[in-house]
Amino acid sequence: MTHSLSLPPLESLTAVLAAGRTGSFSAAAQELGVTHAAISRRVQAAESWLGVALFERHGRGVRTTPDGDRFIARVGEAFNMIARSGDQWRHRRGTEIVRLSILPAFAKLWLFRMLGKLQDAHLRFDLLVEHRLADLEKGEVDIAVRCGNGQWTGVNCTPLFQEMVYPVASPSLAARLGPNPSVATIMAETLVHDSTVTSWRAWLAAHDVQYSKPRPQDIRFEDYDTVLAALEVGLGIGMLRSPLGDAWVADGRLVPLSPLWVPNPYLYHLVTRTGTPRPAVAEARDRLLALAAEFRPTPPPSGR
Repeated sequence: MTHSLSLPPLESLTAVLAAGRTGSFSAAAQELGVTHAAISRRVQAAESWLGVALFERHGRGVRTTPDGDRFIARVGEAFNMIARSGDQWRHRRGTEIVRLSILPAFAKLWLFRMLGKLQDAHLRFDLLVEHRLADLEKGEVDIAVRCGNGQWTGVNCTPLFQEMVYPVASPSLAARLGPNPSVATIMAETLVHDSTVTSWRAWLAAHDVQYSKPRPQDIRFEDYDTVLAALEVGLGIGMLRSPLGDAWVADGRLVPLSPLWVPNPYLYHLVTRTGTPRPAVAEARDRLLALAAEFRPTPPPSGR
């Protein structure tokens, strides 16, 4: 018995994933060894098949739409499932595969740029980019990157790098507020945060101001990269998590509002099962920690 499936071409799916991963059709073309026009055609074919736009085009590249985020996540899951389904038959020829579960924001802001330094002919990562907490104990993954205070039971966890936070805004909003606005002036604006308010709470506590929960005018997003995008277009004031968001300040997309920075109570942690890991997992863990050790916060520039 045969079944007729309506599927987009594989090359369209790989183009969408590459464009989503790199944020640029040009970078996706370079990664896949094709032309910019070919990437554009392949993405358009996928969008025509779906009937929705997957990317917003702008001067510096492309940004995924909400539909694009969901589609890319589902396609990535499908590709990972296909890859894993062949593990029991495929001969790996000396290459060890380590399964790594990571949050989408961390993947976009750090891991994707570091994969070239982390992988080689002997060690590769099978990435699960998802919000869901993969079950380490059941062997769904070998390593997970989670964000929090590190107080998880039944696992080994190590902070990847220290984070410092300080308030930032778009250039136009920062110009309206003036240099070094007071805490009261900042609090009068919309505060933008990710899934927790811990960074805002920590910074305001340093000014003896309590902030227990978001106010009606404040905005919450699930992912930190979405927070950065919202701040860039002037939706409010948010916390710059250095070093993750340093590029936004370095190239002027966001402007510091205060010279005071404080430690972020919630950090990204490398999480593994208890006990002795297999050698490939230990090697992958050590490579991640060594690379993360080079990643350090940058103080907010003085004056603007």
